[in-house]
Amino acid sequence: MKKLIMSACALLLSGQVLAGGNTTQGEIDTLYVNNYWTQVHSSSITGNPDSCGGNTSTPSYYAIVPTHPNYEALHSTLLAAKFAGKRVKFYVSGCSGQNNQYPRITSIWVY
Repeated sequence: MKKLIMSACALLLSGQVLAGGNTTQGEIDTLYVNNYWTQVHSSSITGNPDSCGGNTSTPSYYAIVPTHPNYEALHSTLLAAKFAGKRVKFYVSGCSGQNNQYPRITSIWVY
């Protein structure tokens, strides 16, 4: 019985383990800063593993929110990459931004 309960719990939680993933590399076109989020627009970055907004492959916006524990570091990194013209790649997990429609950035690679 204990094995059955453990197996059921593992099955129910396995979807959360697989949530999130990497995007492709690209340049940041624009940043949209609001009181509740910062949205990054890039026409060259693709990837939406959690199907935010119903678009599974090519959302044009990605988001971070001020409640994220690393918000200031993420925001500063995005600004620096934009002004330096560097390419970036994101790890995204969950949905965020305006109406929770866009992939939530949790980490950033700068190239």
